Amino acid sequence: MFKNMIVYRIAPQWQVELTQVEDALAKAPFTECGATQEKSLGWVPPRGDAHGPLAESVGGQWILRFMVESKVLPGSVLARKVKEKAERIEQETGRKPGKKESKELKDEAKLDLLPMAFTKQGSMWIWIDTASRLLVLDTSSQGRADEVVTLLVESLPGLSVSLINTQTSPQAAMSHWLKEQEPPVGFTVDRECELKSASEEKSVVRYARHALDIEEVQAHIDAGKLPTKL
Repeated sequence: MFKNMIVYRIAPQWQVELTQVEDALAKAPFTECGATQEKSLGWVPPRGDAHGPLAESVGGQWILRFMVESKVLPGSVLARKVKEKAERIEQETGRKPGKKESKELKDEAKLDLLPMAFTKQGSMWIWIDTASRLLVLDTSSQGRADEVVTLLVESLPGLSVSLINTQTSPQAAMSHWLKEQEPPVGFTVDRECELKSASEEKSVVRYARHALDIEEVQAHIDAGKLPTKL
């Protein structure tokens, strides 16, 4: 289920029941974007069942699911629409729109185009381990994690979390696992990996459905590339 993890420690004073979480999330359910709405976010049933619970307990572990939908409006399309409006004003009045009016034209053009724009959706799994007091988000993006944590804190009164910093960075740990082929108990080195250079070139090497216990992988690590996915 989880392909990525950003982990937070939940403050000890937050003590709630699953029913309280359900009631809180029900106040911010996900709904699709309206005609002129650029972005919509909220909570959906983890199992995908219509009208199902928004918070589920699986073996004592709480599972939530966050959903976001946004309109796809290419910048070139918006710019063309603004240009058309500006040219129309110039033809009708003999003057070019000023800076303030151009901004208003852009907002107007966006409202014209949004109802016709395609939408894209993305979801994120959230795992709350109440015994260990951990909040785990299925993402590698700190920006997306911040968005979800903000919504959680707004939805769940009293919730306070802090990002967990490990003594060994994930990249260093994964480098060791790859080089030694000795992952910790409960983990395996499979057949997919992404290695990224820290240099200015930001070169990336990806392996998919490929053995990773080869000299080529070792050479990339020795050259300074770090695993970002494993």
